[in-house]
Order: sequence, then C-alpha cells, then structure tokens
Amino acid sequence: MIERKPYMDSLRSLKDEQLIKVVTGLRRAGKSTLLEMFADEVRQGVTASQVQFLNFEDPDILVLGDWKQAYDHIRSRLVAGRMNYIFLDEVQNIVNFERLVDGLFIKKNVDIYITGSNANLLSGELATLLTGRYIEISILPFSFGEYVAARADSPNSTKDETLANFIYSGAIPQAVSLSEKDAGNADDYVKSVLNTIIEKDIFVRHGVGNNVAFHKVLDFVLDSVGSCISPRSISDTLRANDVVVDKQTVGNYLDYLTKAFVLYKASRYDVKGRRLLQTLDKYYLADPGFRKVRLGKTVGTDRGHLLENMVYLELLRRNRYVYVGKVRDKEVDFVAMDRQGYLSFYQVAYSVSDEATLERELAPLRAIGDSNAKYLLSADRDVNPVYDGIRKLNVSDWLLGS
Repeated sequence: MIERKPYMDSLRSLKDEQLIKVVTGLRRAGKSTLLEMFADEVRQGVTASQVQFLNFEDPDILVLGDWKQAYDHIRSRLVAGRMNYIFLDEVQNIVNFERLVDGLFIKKNVDIYITGSNANLLSGELATLLTGRYIEISILPFSFGEYVAARADSPNSTKDETLANFIYSGAIPQAVSLSEKDAGNADDYVKSVLNTIIEKDIFVRHGVGNNVAFHKVLDFVLDSVGSCISPRSISDTLRANDVVVDKQTVGNYLDYLTKAFVLYKASRYDVKGRRLLQTLDKYYLADPGFRKVRLGKTVGTDRGHLLENMVYLELLRRNRYVYVGKVRDKEVDFVAMDRQGYLSFYQVAYSVSDEATLERELAPLRAIGDSNAKYLLSADRDVNPVYDGIRKLNVSDWLLGS
C-alpha cells in the first residue's frame, strides 16, 4: 500500500490539535484509504479502545440511524482521562452529521477526523457547516512518485514510457492497480468515476436541466487543458456549433466541476504589476484519465499540455499557490508562490531539443528580469544546463523530487 507521505505528514502534524480534520478531494482519490492508514498508525501509540473508526457506508454501522444515535454510540465508548481518536468515514450518510461532529468536537478528550462524499460534503460548504473549527486536507490522485511506486511490478517500462502513461492515463489509485492487468478495465473504471461525479455531485445536487449543454461544456474544457478560456469564449464557440448556452450558465458549470474537484482553476497573474487578472483563466484536470475516456485521444496527443497539467498538480502538492503568469505580451506557464510569499517561475515543454523551441520557451522567463528562481521543465535528457540563470531540469526527476 502506498503511504501518501505528504498527506500523512499533514495529519501527523495536526494530531491532537483542537480542530476537526476534514479530508476532501476527488472521488476515489484515496480519502478513505488515507484515513484508515492514519488510524492504524495512531493505534500503535495508544490502547485499542482509544480509537474508534466508523465507516458510515457499512450497513452494520448505519443501523445507528440519526446523528444522536451515532453520538451516543461513540460517547459511550470514550475512554475517560485519555485522548480519544474518532474517525468518521463517509459521515454525510448520517442525517445532520454536522451536529454529530460538533457534539464530539466540544469534548476536550476527542480528536476527530472525517471524510465525506463530494455530493454532500464539498469544500465550499465546510465554512457553513463547521464554522471556524476545521482544517481541510485536500488530496489528489497519485503523484508521479506514488505512481512509480504503485507500478513497481512493471520493471520493463522505461522512465519515458512511465511518464507518458502517467500524463495520458492519469493516476486514480484503483485505476493504476487495474491497468497493470487490463487497461480496458482501468478505462471503464475511470469512466464510472467521472459519470458518478456528474450524476451525483453535479446533476442531482445542482439540478442541472440542460444535460446536453453541460456535456458539451465539459468536453470543451477537457479538450482545452492548458489554454486560456472564459465562459464567454466557451459560449461563443458552442453557439457557433449550434449549441446554445449562455455565459452565465457556462460559468455555473465550471464552478460545479471545480467544487467537485474535477477541475482546478489557475487565474492569470501580472508579474510586473504583482496583481491577479480577471479574465482568461486556465483549467487543469484532477486526473487526465477523464480526458482519455471522454474524448478518446491517442497517446502523444497534446502531450505538452498534459505534461503542463501534471506539473500544475505537483506544485499544488508542494503547497504552492499557482497562477498563470503574464509578462507584457508573453505568458509564463506557472507563477508559484510559497506560503511565505516567495515566487518562482516555471515553463513547461515536452521537448526543447530544437533551438527555436528552446528560445521560444526561455523568452518569457528572460522577460521577467528579477532574481527569483526560474525553471524550464522538459522530458529532455541533457544534464541541467543553465541559461541566463534559468535552470533547465528533466521533468521526471523534478516530479520525483530528485
């Protein structure tokens, strides 16, 4: 089993803090598994009776009924005078679950961790349900390092082949496992995950009436990874193809997909003016496997944009705020700001072995003209050359943190 070390480290650092720890993220990205792994670790340092793990998708647990029955069940098993660690998986299956969580939270000897389905426990709602009392750990599908570790039984794949599979097929944990035996089964699984999100987390939850228009918008965004788009540009393009959907509705659809963790929005950032811009954002996928199963793209199609997608996600994993940079008439793929406010700049290209391509990719970074760290990431194999202070790195090594 893959440890998911960054997320485990976050949970370790928050252990015993007087906060509700809420694990969110894409469906099937591994929230429940992460919670189980951390609960097992906690059990090693305390008595067994101090840890309660309740999965509210288990019919044996659901007989507890409403929140008060669940609360009484847990409270009656608390160990007096010691810290109790309470793990509530798929907590939304309890009616008025927030009352259950709040009731446990106010007890001085309870450390509480929860996960929930995106259909009922979305990031945007936490502030309303658990006002000022929670901290969110949002998880993504496997990183490249985790993906490589999960595929350790495929030793014949070269690093380039592994990278190509990663950026094309994605890294939802169960899909990675299935792909080792049958790629078709893995694709079917990814398709089922996406369909569940669409049906349960979007259509049912938000009452989407024009399903045809929604699917057209989704396909447009999936086909536009790494491109600047806006609700107006999507509406205008679809209208030209006889699909009428106004920009307000398109904006709502993009918001629904973002709240369900299918998409992540990167706003544009004026590097010289040090300010965010209000138009032409970019959207990146939580998992590129969605694009593969929806659009049927072949290996190698748009590999530069797909690699850019995975670099964006890795910067999120490294706790960066990530924007798309604008330097006068040039665009920097990513402006990454750490939690102390320091900036670094990234340009991503699958290959810059051609001299003209190299110069084109270096130009936006050269135009910045300050002393912040600047990187050009590619799949090329040359050994870390430096151009006017810009470090060119192999993207596989960078993704692996080496």
